[in-house]
Amino acid sequence: MRFHSAACAAVISAAAVSSASAFGFSPVAVPPRTIAQSSPKPHNHRLHPVAFLSSSSSSSRSFGMTSTTTTAIATSAPSSSSTSLSLAAGGGPEALEEYAASFASISKSSKIQNPKLVKLAGAAALPLSYLAGAAMTPSRRLAARAIGGIVTAVAAGGVGKSAVEEDVRKGCPAAIARRLLELGLEDANVADGVERLREDYGVEEVDFVDMKTEVYGVYLQGMAKNPLLKTSEMKELTNLRNALRLTNQQLGQAHAEAAVKFFRDISRFASKEELADEDHPDRISLDKYLFLSERAFRQGGETEEAFTFEMSRIGKAFDGLTKEQCLERVENTAKPFYERALNSARSKLDSGAVNPEMLSRAKATLGLSDEVAHQMHIEEFAKEVRVQLGMPETDDEDDEEEEEFIEDEEGNLKLVEREVKDTSGIKFQEGAFERLSKLQEVLSLSDIEGDLEISSTVTEFWCNTALAVMNDAIAKTKSPDRAWSIIEKRQKELFLQDSSMKKLLTQITIQSLGTMLEKTRLFADVGNQAATVNGLNDLIEAKNICKEVLTHGGWKEFDDFEATIFDPNDTSSACGFLSPSVRYNMHRLYFYRSISKGGDGKKKVSDE
Repeated sequence: MRFHSAACAAVISAAAVSSASAFGFSPVAVPPRTIAQSSPKPHNHRLHPVAFLSSSSSSSRSFGMTSTTTTAIATSAPSSSSTSLSLAAGGGPEALEEYAASFASISKSSKIQNPKLVKLAGAAALPLSYLAGAAMTPSRRLAARAIGGIVTAVAAGGVGKSAVEEDVRKGCPAAIARRLLELGLEDANVADGVERLREDYGVEEVDFVDMKTEVYGVYLQGMAKNPLLKTSEMKELTNLRNALRLTNQQLGQAHAEAAVKFFRDISRFASKEELADEDHPDRISLDKYLFLSERAFRQGGETEEAFTFEMSRIGKAFDGLTKEQCLERVENTAKPFYERALNSARSKLDSGAVNPEMLSRAKATLGLSDEVAHQMHIEEFAKEVRVQLGMPETDDEDDEEEEEFIEDEEGNLKLVEREVKDTSGIKFQEGAFERLSKLQEVLSLSDIEGDLEISSTVTEFWCNTALAVMNDAIAKTKSPDRAWSIIEKRQKELFLQDSSMKKLLTQITIQSLGTMLEKTRLFADVGNQAATVNGLNDLIEAKNICKEVLTHGGWKEFDDFEATIFDPNDTSSACGFLSPSVRYNMHRLYFYRSISKGGDGKKKVSDE
């Protein structure tokens, strides 16, 4: 039986599964999935037994590479969009493990792992196909057989070689992931090791960049899937970027593409209401992704324009968040970490192991603005003030008693007055001043800011004492000298500055005398002359007592006591709430009551 050489070549081409399989080689390299963080391990290229695989129809390949044939496998290679984060909730390394495993495209019995050897097998298909074609060409002439061998080699061997190289390139992304796992991100040679894979797998530079950005995205998604954020993860991502040698543009592309996949996977199982809940785990994961992205861009030295572009792309992928919304969520993610740093500074304050520079580094690492960090410093100082007073760190408003109202006869609601709590026992502990001074220095707060926080905390306690003492002095149960000594002692117990105490004493005096004047006004409104005169006489006496108390301070602000306390043009003064007509009426009642007849029958103003 005689065959034409072209027909023989076509038969061989159609019957060939692939040249690599024909010679007993597997088309994809799959190194062992072994993580060696502590010490780098070289690739172990081992030969596996022959694995014959049946052919299937052609399919498209990742990264723009196509193949005319593919093999039926137990686990098919996924496209770039099929990676599921549900496989990688434990972190970046776990995500790479699952990613590499998902690229397994040969049966478990296959042993070939060396991509260079596989490509060599494909190249060997050309001469072997030539010999087979020449042997099957029915001609006694050497030239005719040579032509038949060439046609067969080109048709069968060439196709087989192309399919082998294509399958080798297809295994490169998994090889990148495994190389990172084997050497570890901090290995000095990991970047060179990853770069050598491009040559080993015969991948074009542009395709290799796409592969590296996809591997970076897989790692990032796996890291963000775990809601628990660790500050070490920022350095981990920096090491990953360096290991893959990604530029700023490539890094931005990796974050943007991964954001689309990440939000898609999250939104499959979480509703919009759940993602709006700041405490929901999936919402926390999204915020973590935003935080890691913001830190990666800032630490990469992006320009403000480029940073805005990259964050806007991620915000768009996250259901249309604006840049401002993204940064607000980033800030809310960073603040708890800085709070822990501040708490640590307070706990180590006495050891001398903390300083302002340490907090500055922590602030820079987390990307907090100076304004936000400074406000947190003030809040932390206020917590320590309360602790040194023997109180809880924060004033939990939820624990406060709710205000109660009662309805009067006319149906109006009135606030139920509660008894003022005794706060006379609240004072700073021994050594509190020295500790607060150290903390103020560490937190870089000014004296004014420190005094203001102390004043805002202790004002209520000091006022309770001062108001009670002033009322006792007015009631003549305490002498002015005794009243002032109690007020001054309380000032020292609460570290209250003179400047703050002057304002408070003015307000307390106005409150005490203003209350008496308000009661007297009620008598004047109904024309009760006797009660009005008596009330004004009591007010005058109380004014003289308060003036005597305040003169012990030696402050010039009270030299003109009447102008300070009873300024009619100042609505906040003791008489500022009275209209001119009311003041005139009260004065008229007092004046007429003071006029009496003398022995000669003439009217005169009494000494009173």
